Amino acid sequence: MVFQVFKATEKEIQYTIFFRDYGVLRVSHKKKNKEKWIDIGQHIHCEVITSNARSIHIISQISIISSFQDAPRIYSELEKFLKILALIKTQLPYWNPQYEIFDIISTMIAAWSKIKEQQLILSSLKILWILWNLPEKNSDELVQKILKFIHSHHYWDILRLGKIPDDTQKKLEHLL
Repeated sequence: MVFQVFKATEKEIQYTIFFRDYGVLRVSHKKKNKEKWIDIGQHIHCEVITSNARSIHIISQISIISSFQDAPRIYSELEKFLKILALIKTQLPYWNPQYEIFDIISTMIAAWSKIKEQQLILSSLKILWILWNLPEKNSDELVQKILKFIHSHHYWDILRLGKIPDDTQKKLEHLL
């Protein structure tokens, strides 16, 4: 999962990427002729050459699995998704795999055209809970029930929740 892109030289790009088995890493890639650059929010597959002697690792054999950019969305939904990526990038330490978070993000990207705004908010809350940054209690009874559900259920169950009233959805969004 590509989080950040830095142009180092004309032919070399550095990235901050969230890998399923490595966690967040800074990596570098030298572009070959006619090769496309990868971009923020893309789910990629690549070979990673790591070294304890380097803080920036090398990637090669890159293929794009999916991208949230493939389906048209409204600005507020794109903003919510990019905030989720930014949250993960800032909260996860390097070299710390988080399989559940990775699975949530890759599922969101793969099903991007079907994910609704409510599901983006609930997904963000689930990620916050995994990162220990989500409160367990709330004065609003319905918000409290939803938070309890998020704490105790798998991501797939959260995505299947029925329609949440707009005022409650706004209260949940404020927790982000």
